[in-house]
Amino acid sequence: MAFMLSVPGNTPVDRHLDTDGLAQVEFGADIKEKEFFLRPDISFFNHGSYGAVPRRVLKLQEEYNREREVHPDFWFRLNAKRYLDQARELVAQYVGAHTDNIQLVRNATTAINCVVRSYPFAAGDALLRCTFTYGAITNLCEDFTSRIRPDVESVNLQLSFPPASEDDILKEHEKILSQHPNIKVAIIDHITSPSSIIMPLKRLVDLCHSHGVKVIVDGAHCLGQLPLDLENLGADVYTANAHKWLYTPRGCAILYLSKESQAWAQPPNTSWQIGRSLDKQFFDQGTQDHIPMICCKHGLEFYQAVGGMDQIVKYTRTLADEAVKLIEAEVGLKPAALPKSMEAPNLRLLEFPPLKEFPISSENLWKLHRALFGETSVFSLIVPVSGKFYLRICTQIYMTREDVASLVQVLKDFFSTQA
Repeated sequence: MAFMLSVPGNTPVDRHLDTDGLAQVEFGADIKEKEFFLRPDISFFNHGSYGAVPRRVLKLQEEYNREREVHPDFWFRLNAKRYLDQARELVAQYVGAHTDNIQLVRNATTAINCVVRSYPFAAGDALLRCTFTYGAITNLCEDFTSRIRPDVESVNLQLSFPPASEDDILKEHEKILSQHPNIKVAIIDHITSPSSIIMPLKRLVDLCHSHGVKVIVDGAHCLGQLPLDLENLGADVYTANAHKWLYTPRGCAILYLSKESQAWAQPPNTSWQIGRSLDKQFFDQGTQDHIPMICCKHGLEFYQAVGGMDQIVKYTRTLADEAVKLIEAEVGLKPAALPKSMEAPNLRLLEFPPLKEFPISSENLWKLHRALFGETSVFSLIVPVSGKFYLRICTQIYMTREDVASLVQVLKDFFSTQA
């Protein structure tokens, strides 16, 4: 692809979100009705999987779509890269990173796949993951070390759930790193999924580096939920989805690559920009839809306009705490006993008792979802963790205490049939 200079007839439009009135919208039913397309009758407790995009952000997404369709060549050859770089710059500032160290990709799974596959492992080296590694990335580690690089060892650190303390997590990592000096890369989740644990990330990064191990951080749930300062964190690679907690259309994640990592990291596809700067290579991955990535700028604008992390997490954490207390009191489900410092603001797990009709299996997992939520206007996620089913609830600014009450009633109705 040739990146052309400006030409007659092409007028890029530098868009910004219309934030008028957002500071005055109240969290809960008011913001749900005015700013989201969610069904008014649904109590939605699974924001963490796919997010929900505000109306104002969707409006801008449609404007970009129309601009692209009016003149596709102007879009792909001139304007899309300009808009993408503006988004990169804004989100880089937000996460405490140099713009040159941030790329935008489709999702965190894509990001981790491309960096694992491009790392220059030698024969006999090892790749570390743990019990809490996200399932898709566990599959990557197994596939990579069995099919792509069978000369690389896959090491799986077994951790108990719930962890007793941050120190215990550190001790187990120290032990495995000492036992396997051939480990060259460790994949560490920032907030684990689905187990919803905040890992002691900075300490783990420093520990791994003391053993000469590169660190790839899966921060899929962190952008918008936890404060990030990526240059000071010191991880070699960090990725996080923007669609989960940053109100961005699906198909956008950040990929932070330290200066040293940029010497070996490569995008998923080899294309026309090979040998040029990484931002050009990541941009030109064949013909693709860049608009969700461009719109992360506007998701961030929405996020900041409604109050930013201070106001959003204050609301969502309070609602999550109240929900856990009410479910425990009214239904009897016990929350996962995590140390407070390891508890994610917007995510909570509550343990199901053994269910005779639904023994633990992947098939029964979806049968249980249908039995519990199939005839209701409530939805939450049920997840298997360490041989037990847990209810995972996610709280968001469009939710209310009435939603919690609806969930409690659905749970009470279900468990009354299981006695």
